[in-house]
Amino acid sequence: MRLMALVCTLSSALLLVRADVDVPITQHWNGGFQGEACIDITQELHTWTMTLTFDQPINSLNAYQADVTESKDGGKVYVLHNKDWNKDEHVGDKLCVGFQGAATGDIVPKVTASLQGVVGGGTSLTTEAPVTGQTVAPNATFTPGARLKVEGTHFTYNGQRIFLSGGNLPWISYAYDFGEGQWQYRKNQLADQLKKLHEAGGNSMRLWIHIQGETTPAFDSNGFVTGLDTKGTFINDFIDLLNLAQSYNILLTPTLWNGAVNQDNHNRLDGLVKDPAKLQSYIDKALTPWAQAVKGHPALGSWDIMNECEGMLNTDVSDPDPCFDVTPLKNSGAGWAGKKYSYREFLRFYNWQAAAIKAVDPEYLISVGVSNPRFNTDSFGNVDHYSDSCLVKAGGKPEGVMDFYQFHSYSWQGKFDQSAAFVNSAGDYGTTKPIVVGEFWEQDGGGMTTVQMFDWVYNHSYAGAWSWDLMAHGDNQRPAIMHISNYTHNGPIPITVQ
Repeated sequence: MRLMALVCTLSSALLLVRADVDVPITQHWNGGFQGEACIDITQELHTWTMTLTFDQPINSLNAYQADVTESKDGGKVYVLHNKDWNKDEHVGDKLCVGFQGAATGDIVPKVTASLQGVVGGGTSLTTEAPVTGQTVAPNATFTPGARLKVEGTHFTYNGQRIFLSGGNLPWISYAYDFGEGQWQYRKNQLADQLKKLHEAGGNSMRLWIHIQGETTPAFDSNGFVTGLDTKGTFINDFIDLLNLAQSYNILLTPTLWNGAVNQDNHNRLDGLVKDPAKLQSYIDKALTPWAQAVKGHPALGSWDIMNECEGMLNTDVSDPDPCFDVTPLKNSGAGWAGKKYSYREFLRFYNWQAAAIKAVDPEYLISVGVSNPRFNTDSFGNVDHYSDSCLVKAGGKPEGVMDFYQFHSYSWQGKFDQSAAFVNSAGDYGTTKPIVVGEFWEQDGGGMTTVQMFDWVYNHSYAGAWSWDLMAHGDNQRPAIMHISNYTHNGPIPITVQ
């Protein structure tokens, strides 16, 4: 009604067009079907409504990137309205709305779509653009099943305590695995790694996604994020990956960013860390749509915001608040990749992204990977910079905290320091959250073999072990994963992802 009133008031300034275009049905089965309408945006929109018209009544409709606000004409017409996070669409964007319909029998309905919007300046306008199909990965919709959950200092899955055992992939081609049509060239290799991990008795894998923004997400010339990628394949790529993982009973943890190296010559990651407006553009245009699209997928174990931000910490930054004072870390090795950022900047970066993910689904689990436990504990004379209180101080969002801790543990010159996971039990860190030892390998294992390292992590009350890395060292690490696969006293390992 509000839109129609505005149309009437400003009728001399409006272009009203109703040109229905065909929408492809990409999957169908007995009882339902899937489709996706992708429309190129040719004017700045402040809010929008899409209407889907079917040639026959359907029982119900669910959409991934919009709210279904109305059903008309006996179930033939459905009105979809934007989510809050995607209300603003810009010239050059591609608005894609995927949907699943419930029907009686195995039908392939004919569907047409039209798009209405209000431009950013406030003038009401109806706009049309050709609708093109985008291949949707198999099972792009799913019924939420079992979830990885936190119970005290350990994990549960499907109501049973479990131990996360597996490794880091971490990439097939560094920063070139997902989006931009790249997945089709990586899929077979990644599927092979999932298969090998499953056969070794593992149940989980950590892998890297954006890294430093080399190919995803998509940025404009000013460093603001415009989407997950420019070709519109990212979400389908990732859902296809999750489906593969589910078929091998593997839980996946995507690592969004990497702070262990400094090759951000385009300053894309730099902008997100330093500029809250640019970070918000990533949240609005990429992270929230991604989290929405995969909500409830049984193979998504958790989210890892960043790998080892300590690599780019500026240890010359002093602060009266211990949460943000980096000067005590001058001799810790922090800043090895360049002294670029303060803890205030990094912790805001984490807090906002964690809060955005939780806003989509409060049951999502979130961590960050720290290069040494000393940065993430108050024990041994250290400061836990990633505590709930430090994160909320930095970003102001109470929900933007970590559900579990993820420690990386490597020896230096053949020895582990006093904070290392391989000289301590999980309880020595004084946290009430689960701890996953998220990176370790035999090369810097303080003289321990990989089998001994997996044994240590399992037998010292940690909640999980992910070795580094399965691509380069899988032949060494998979036998160790197999070695603990039948252990049960700290939680069984094999699961059925359902």
